[in-house]
Parts: sequence; structure tokens; C-alpha cells
Amino acid sequence: MNDFTSVKGKVAVVTGATSGIGKAIAKMYAANGIKVVLAGRRTDVGEQIVSQIRAAGGDAIFCRADVSQEDDIINLMKTAIDVYGQLNIVVNNAGAGCLLHPLHEYETAEFKRVSDIDYLGVFLGMKYGVKAMLDTRSTSCSIINISSAVGMVSTANYTPYGAAKRAVLSMTQTAGMDYAKHDITVNAICPGVIDTEIYETVSPEQKAYSATLIPSGKFGQSEDVAYMALFLASDMARYITGAIIPVDAGMTAGGYNELAWETPDPRI
Repeated sequence: MNDFTSVKGKVAVVTGATSGIGKAIAKMYAANGIKVVLAGRRTDVGEQIVSQIRAAGGDAIFCRADVSQEDDIINLMKTAIDVYGQLNIVVNNAGAGCLLHPLHEYETAEFKRVSDIDYLGVFLGMKYGVKAMLDTRSTSCSIINISSAVGMVSTANYTPYGAAKRAVLSMTQTAGMDYAKHDITVNAICPGVIDTEIYETVSPEQKAYSATLIPSGKFGQSEDVAYMALFLASDMARYITGAIIPVDAGMTAGGYNELAWETPDPRI
């Protein structure tokens, strides 16, 4: 099987699906025949995306959910089962960032807010996603956690976010082993600098600085992450589990320094 026909008819839950990477994954899944349950906190936006997916011939519904609330996640998985009868894929994408501060200047409430969404939210999505997969006897199942390049290589003054995203990586590896014999793969994607809506709120200087961190010098697109999420949901990735996969144009490969070549690239 060297194409994506294996995903057709599968059912996926995608959290944080009302913008950015989650929205791109939901649309990518639907375009390839996956039935998608979009989750997020903005009902009006979620329903608009569902309408777009259906207009393009896809199958999708929206379920409002705050990933930090256990009852919301229980209801989300129940909705997927009630509507589609099975659950094959869970993409734990919803996340929250924070402003940069040295560790001692973060308020405990802010640390908890980020942890509840970025770490606890992933735990709940995995816990109740797996239970739904088992209860419905679904097969060829995949849990895909969206972590971050910051989870792989620490960033100064970003304690709550970096800690939560690294915790997701450890949880992914552990769960990958837990379910390796149970037809459920568990993997994490670590996006680098992706040009999502968040960069509409920063200054041109901040955006330019972010570009200097990328060896290619180019921002990634949400679709770049969605392609990997599609692959991990397909039968081509059944032997991959417990993996941490960067989609970052080399950001986490090592320390990057710009250097002019003595012999210039003739293609540039």
C-alpha cells in the first residue's frame, strides 16, 4: 500500500481544529476520505469549517470542547462514537502559548493554564481516545500528538510551554510501548516555525527574527504538518510508534549559524 487509500472510511477526532495546524489537518483528512470530528472552543468558526469541508465533498461534524476539561473530552469521544460508530484516529493538536519570562517571573496560574491545555489536554485526549477505540473494537488506530520543536530543544524564558511540550514527548513514547501490541500507534509531530494566525499578532521584527532560526530561512505552512499527520494515520506508518518526528526544516538538528559559501550555489 503506497498511497493514502487506507485512510478512507476511518474516523478521526482533531482538537484545536478551528485554526492553524488543526484546521489544516481536519481539511487534509476529509479530502482523503476520513470522517472528521472537529473540536474547539469557537462553535461558529468550527461550523464554518465543517460547511467548507462538506461543500468540498467531505464528511465532518463539529463538537465544542475545551481540552483541559475532562467532561468535555468524554463528551467529544462519545459524540464521535454516537455519530460514526468507531474511532480510528485522535490528533491532540489543541495548544496554548505564553509570553516570554524567566522562570521566577511566571505566575503559578499562568503555568497551570498552559500545562492544563498543552499537557493535561493531551493526556485526556489519549486516555479517552484509546478507551473509545477499544470499546468500539476499531482497528488500525493512531494517536498523533502535536508537540513542538521547543519540546525537543529548550528555548530560554519559555518554561511553561517548553515543559509541557517536552512532557508530551515522554508521554508519547510511553504510550507507544503501552499499545504497541494493541493495533494503536502513538507518535508525536514537532512543528518548527509555522506561519499560522499567531504571526498576525506579532511585530514584523519578531517575525523576521523567527525566520533567522530556520536553516531554510522559510516559514513552514500548516499543510506541511498536515501531510505528516496524514502519513501517520495511514497503513504506510503501521510500523512507526513511539516516534518523535520534527517538521521544522532542520531547526532541531543542531545549532544553526548562517555562513556564506566560498563557492556560491549556482542555482541561487
